[in-house]
Amino acid sequence: MDSGKADAKAVFILVPVRLGGGRTNMGYLKFVKGILGLEYCVSIVGGKPKQSYYFAGFQDDSLIYMDLHYYQSFVFASIKDFSLELFYCPTPRKMSFKKMDPSCAINFFCRTGRTSGRKSVPLFAFVKGHSKDNDFVSSPIQEELPSLNWTCGYFSHF
Repeated sequence: MDSGKADAKAVFILVPVRLGGGRTNMGYLKFVKGILGLEYCVSIVGGKPKQSYYFAGFQDDSLIYMDLHYYQSFVFASIKDFSLELFYCPTPRKMSFKKMDPSCAINFFCRTGRTSGRKSVPLFAFVKGHSKDNDFVSSPIQEELPSLNWTCGYFSHF
């Protein structure tokens, strides 16, 4: 560190989550929309059974995705001026949130650890003690979803 300033290094963070039991809980839809709306959230990687998708946004109750296994013809990258479009899905697709597999990873990209004066909260918080398994069946407040404890970069409220 020079002159009291911390090095500003970018970091890519993948946070594995489960959005329900055997299938995706529709109660998480608002949470997923909020996460995808964050400036630092670049995507959610997940899909449905035996298929992987890159979710980049949403429209109403559907997620906008690109297929990670999109195939195309072989490209000779050594040829000058080859089309970059050959590497990408020609169009994004939509899938109902309820069809998404509950196991996924939320992906964040933090260019620096600094904010520009925005109201923000830390991404993760490390606390002393032991973890506790929640018993949601006997919980008096069943409508409240578990929240992420946020540090490691700062994110605006959604």
